[in-house]
Amino acid sequence: MRKIPNFSSAVIVSVLAGLLCSGCLNIKPTYSKEKVAESIVALSQKEYNLSPKVWLLGETVWIYIPLPHLLVGKIERNSNNELSLEWDKEKLNKINKIMMAASRVLLSMKPRPQFLVVIASETKSEPGVDYAIVTWIPDIVKFQLQLISRDEFARRNLVTYGRNTNAMGDTEGTHIKRVEVRFEDFLSDQLTQRIRNRFLLDKDVKDFVDVKKISVDFKKDTFNIVVDISQTKTAPGIGTINVVGEIARMVAYVVREYDFKSILAVDIENTATGDKAIFSRVTLLELLRSK
Repeated sequence: MRKIPNFSSAVIVSVLAGLLCSGCLNIKPTYSKEKVAESIVALSQKEYNLSPKVWLLGETVWIYIPLPHLLVGKIERNSNNELSLEWDKEKLNKINKIMMAASRVLLSMKPRPQFLVVIASETKSEPGVDYAIVTWIPDIVKFQLQLISRDEFARRNLVTYGRNTNAMGDTEGTHIKRVEVRFEDFLSDQLTQRIRNRFLLDKDVKDFVDVKKISVDFKKDTFNIVVDISQTKTAPGIGTINVVGEIARMVAYVVREYDFKSILAVDIENTATGDKAIFSRVTLLELLRSK
């Protein structure tokens, strides 16, 4: 079950953001794209005595980090049916070091791949857990150049985790389905994450809505978004929450920031209220200007 954690994603992403502030952009091109996998492994071994599994699939770099006892304490669900986990600080430090090695390699090569996928797995304690971070590498560059904030950088990283019994004993990453990340899928997943964060985690609205469904899909030239979000009580300072309107602004922001030219429209439906709306690309961008 894939979920967006509300406790450890910030930890991982903030560390990733911190380790990327060390001036990697000033490094002259050193590594070739064709040898990116072996370069990340070699640097991890040389600098930190760690040996991740690394693959390059088209424009996507995959890193697998098997870590027995990655989690400490019991693996159980809380009252919200979310996994209740604690990270082993020593294992977390190993993930950070491998991320640092990967960033040094990726940011000192031209041309660079487009995506970085890092998966750390609990391989010994039952039932096994996969923790994944997907990053669009140009966002790392934007963060270093201070074109986006630390918070915005965190919002752009896709962070998911969930139980996976297939992770048990897997030191090679064979249980991971590795595919080249498509840009439109990355944006769809990011929009899903942004919507979830807004209506499930944002203190301004989370206690005043009931979220049953969030689905974002991109087909041909249109984002198709279907949600089931009902307002349960009046939100102080907001009143009635315009779910469709807020989602439209999120889409508009992502389309503008990523200069996503493949989109011509977005179709949004909230089945909880029956509200529907279709926005053209032009109308979407006008929403941002009218704010």
